[in-house]
Amino acid sequence: MPEVCARHGSEAYPLGGEDFRVVIAPSALDDLKRRLSARAKPPEPVEADWSYGPPGAYMEDLLTYWRNGFDWRAFEATMNRYPQYRVPVTVDGQTLRIHVVLEIGSNPELVPIVLTHGWPSLPFEFFGVIDRIAHPERFGGLAQDGATVIVPALPGFGYSDRPAKPMHAREIAAYWHSMMTENFGCTRFFAHGGDWGAVVSSWLGVDAPGVLAGVHLSMLGLRPAIDPAKPLDKAELQWIKTTQKRLALDGGYREQQATRPTTLAVGLADSPALVAAWLVDKYHGWSGSSPAEPPRHSRDALLTIASLYWFSGSLPTANWIYYADRNAKHALAPGQRCEAPTGCTFFGRGFFPPPPTSWITRGHNLRYRRDLEDGGHFPALLEPVAFAEHLRECYRDPAFAGAT
Repeated sequence: MPEVCARHGSEAYPLGGEDFRVVIAPSALDDLKRRLSARAKPPEPVEADWSYGPPGAYMEDLLTYWRNGFDWRAFEATMNRYPQYRVPVTVDGQTLRIHVVLEIGSNPELVPIVLTHGWPSLPFEFFGVIDRIAHPERFGGLAQDGATVIVPALPGFGYSDRPAKPMHAREIAAYWHSMMTENFGCTRFFAHGGDWGAVVSSWLGVDAPGVLAGVHLSMLGLRPAIDPAKPLDKAELQWIKTTQKRLALDGGYREQQATRPTTLAVGLADSPALVAAWLVDKYHGWSGSSPAEPPRHSRDALLTIASLYWFSGSLPTANWIYYADRNAKHALAPGQRCEAPTGCTFFGRGFFPPPPTSWITRGHNLRYRRDLEDGGHFPALLEPVAFAEHLRECYRDPAFAGAT
């Protein structure tokens, strides 16, 4: 057994972890179809495009396919081919069972890689890259580069326990630290994150840099404190202006979830059509589609995510993370940095524009940066080959000493 992970083997599941499989009862499938059949069709303006939200014609087609054509059982089989566990993780006396997908890599001597999703995503985001990272020899690479992959679901998301109240990303990072060091017995690991996963992974690099071989981000997660002796440069000021403009245009969802999450929850708990519309709107807008174009993701991918949220009943509680953030911003204090070696791969056509390097280095120990033209906000879904290649390139970079 390698030193980096005392319980790191195909026969040794996480300490206390219970085997888990996704198996939806036939009655739940029947209930979904009944609700979709009974939905009311809302009015919309003449010639409305995606600038209003998902158009009626698109939603009619998507929801009809969800009711009559989408093969949920095929996805169940795909998901259940990976070992899964519900792992009891305790921080400050509070225990949450975290849903974890685990794939033992071809080279268990490498430190494991934890992939953390964001909103409105789930571990499914990474299903197209798990084997590419864990078993690169199956795709023309080298078995010696195959690291173990651990994909947890954030608290309140999917099949992880919901917290008693909204939980901030920094608090979640403490759970990840406990899970990896106590349940998996790891002394070192590597963390990737996008969206809220980037925030969680970055807080790990702030609060527990000693256990991290490195951090890889597809979105910058933390706001640095500005040193008066080092004022913002022109590129940083322009980036902030552009980012604020984007939030003003497409930030309504943040305001709703950060201020009145339980109001929205009434509809999300009752209507699968609302769940689908709430999700599809974001996957469309955050992947580079124009108001005249449909989402770039397949119907099956979108409905897999919608189904997971619907059957787990977790989209209302997934939204809580915005409420927690509103009351405790993900900003660094003066003098505080993510000291873990940090790599960034920014995929084009996503929600936020890539930040200037000068902005990143204010809060991160930046060792690696790559900028790609495409991939959107959820690059593992749209560009799985590029995502896996760049994650591995960063992971194996000599600047991240200790990955082996």
